[in-house]
Amino acid sequence: MEAATAPRTQWTFAQWGIVVVAAFQLVWATAGLIAEPSFDFGDGAATERVLGVDFNGVHALSGFLLFLPAFYFVQKPRWAVLYAIYVAVALLVTGVWAIFSTSPAGIFTFPNNGADAILHIATGVVFAAIAAIQLGLDRQTTS
Repeated sequence: MEAATAPRTQWTFAQWGIVVVAAFQLVWATAGLIAEPSFDFGDGAATERVLGVDFNGVHALSGFLLFLPAFYFVQKPRWAVLYAIYVAVALLVTGVWAIFSTSPAGIFTFPNNGADAILHIATGVVFAAIAAIQLGLDRQTTS
């Protein structure tokens, strides 16, 4: 019974920020999967624009694989910051790649690659900001 009555610590800025952004991205990926559920690959793959971004089952699945783990990693403040850094790098790299290709890795199909690049880069910047703010807050606390 001790575990049930143990005091819980307050969540950090990073933990809350990650949950909010990941939940939003998962809803968006789900909408994309519903709009175009196909798992076709390459230049000719079917896509449907959802809030301006090209989606199909492959793109939605990649969103699930990137953002579902957020709910595990927010369990510990340090894990949350590391997750935010990892996701920021992954999104920024793929966003830059999307600028230059309508079919990154021959897997994803982004006929409107500019919108997809903006989504990846903007979301990557948000995750980087979450990590940076939390690291700054942690530094203030230890000083």
